[in-house]
Amino acid sequence: MTLAFISGFADALFFIHLGGLFVGLVTGNVVLLGLGLVGHEKGGLRDLQIMTFPLFMVGAGLAAILVAWIKPLERATFWTLVIAATAFAISGLLAILDVGPVSACALLAVVAMGMLTAIERLDPRLGPPFSLMTGNIAGLAVAAARRMIGYSEKPEEWGQSLTSIILVLGFVLGCAAGAFAQVTVGVSGMLFPAALLVLVALFYSPQNAPKPS
Repeated sequence: MTLAFISGFADALFFIHLGGLFVGLVTGNVVLLGLGLVGHEKGGLRDLQIMTFPLFMVGAGLAAILVAWIKPLERATFWTLVIAATAFAISGLLAILDVGPVSACALLAVVAMGMLTAIERLDPRLGPPFSLMTGNIAGLAVAAARRMIGYSEKPEEWGQSLTSIILVLGFVLGCAAGAFAQVTVGVSGMLFPAALLVLVALFYSPQNAPKPS
């Protein structure tokens, strides 16, 4: 839930602050690029939107390299979370110190979100996707439709539905918090998800990983 909150926070803060840029949703930037081609106001950040693609891939690739180089997997995930938190923190500090354009802060967040999205795929211990809600919402819709026709969920299926509810709730709360932070403190609000991500990394750390049986 915390990781979903962080993802929603970063996306909402920068989307509002820049007037149309997703730092964690590449698909959304494709849509915005399309809007820009027909002159829509939300498509006015074309250069930034295009730059999110290679930078998101850089972040994802960095996570993959860490997993390949650092063993065990839990340790690689720990450092991936720490580095992503550092990128968030730097983006917030740049805003506080008024160093460089806001776009630089956003692009740092793009790299961090690429790392988080990739490590979720590479480390099963992190659970279902927490940065993209499409699959979680689709799963909830399927579960709701099944109940309407009298299907009884198995315990593991109910557990999946409950997890999806928690993730969607966390993401929505994160979006609300990110919007509030943008209005009150601006991009410096990115220090908050950075701190949360450090806490996640500490609780996740290899010392807390279950011992193989």
